[in-house]
Amino acid sequence: MSFVATTYRVLIASPSDLAEERVAATAAINEWNAEHAGNEGVVLLPVKWETHARPSSNVRPQAAINEQLVHSADILVGMFWTKIGTSTGVAESGTVEEINEIVAADKPALLYFSKRPIDPGLIDMNQHRRLKKFKESTYRNSLVGSFSSLKELKDALSRDLTSQVRSMRTKPPRRRTKLDQAQQLTEIIGLQKKLQISPEEFESYRNLLLGNARTKSQTTDPAPADALGPNGYKIEYTAEGDKVELIPDDENPGEFWPMILRRGDRSILAAEQEFFDRIWYDRKRVFIDRIKDGEETVGPEIEKGMRQAMRAVEKRYGGKKALRSYYSNDFEWGMLNGKLSALRWVTGDDWDNLDT
Repeated sequence: MSFVATTYRVLIASPSDLAEERVAATAAINEWNAEHAGNEGVVLLPVKWETHARPSSNVRPQAAINEQLVHSADILVGMFWTKIGTSTGVAESGTVEEINEIVAADKPALLYFSKRPIDPGLIDMNQHRRLKKFKESTYRNSLVGSFSSLKELKDALSRDLTSQVRSMRTKPPRRRTKLDQAQQLTEIIGLQKKLQISPEEFESYRNLLLGNARTKSQTTDPAPADALGPNGYKIEYTAEGDKVELIPDDENPGEFWPMILRRGDRSILAAEQEFFDRIWYDRKRVFIDRIKDGEETVGPEIEKGMRQAMRAVEKRYGGKKALRSYYSNDFEWGMLNGKLSALRWVTGDDWDNLDT
């Protein structure tokens, strides 16, 4: 059965002495998908330079990998054993540069150091010294893992990826600071000037794409006598107390139609009473059925009064069929309750106060 899922790219980064581990990490990610993807609603895509990078010229090799793979990655899995790799001119090695790029982008990096035994004669001492220095720095500033076998690596990845995916899924969005807003505004202004877009043109297109912004007159009561609505036309109040903007009627020159900007108390209270009555009636109808089935009991006088009140509501809204016309399924019933909750909030109640 198909399911909707979020895809995260997992970049596998390591020096060249971890060929088996790269294969094992790829297998661990694929096994994670088979076991967890359906329940977590997440699919992990293993990304490696040997399978995903494409040839590129006139560019620093690691810069090409950064552009093609690193910048689009969501999670990095970094592994080290006996060597750190070759310097890129920017960082100690390609793997270290990839880790730095991921960390700078505020993305998670899961780092593991192998404890697998090796013939001392095969160790490059220069590489080993540089790796030791990097490891010491990493241990001071990061929480890292280790493994002694391919199985331990796969088990650690399965556990840590599950934890990481869940933390990413529930992580609240970072709040935009005033500096973020100022930077975005500066970029917009610079782009406007570069493309020679006037403020008037920008505002017209903004309104076309996003809708007209609420004006101060639209959200302030009472509106000044000369106040204009979001479309630039006069604001008035109807006899019912609704605030409206008088839009010219193209089909009837000289006439206007009132576009509601804010409903008055009378309209709000009338709608609140109507939704209250409809929900109250339906709940009492269910209660009557439960009395008939012997699931509920109530005194005869109380039942009589309840039925009289139900008949009054039926008369007010045009009969039983009209009362049920507002919904035909559970979703529409939920919408009806939500409308009453919103109206009650406007009139001073707490959210979800639906005591009918």
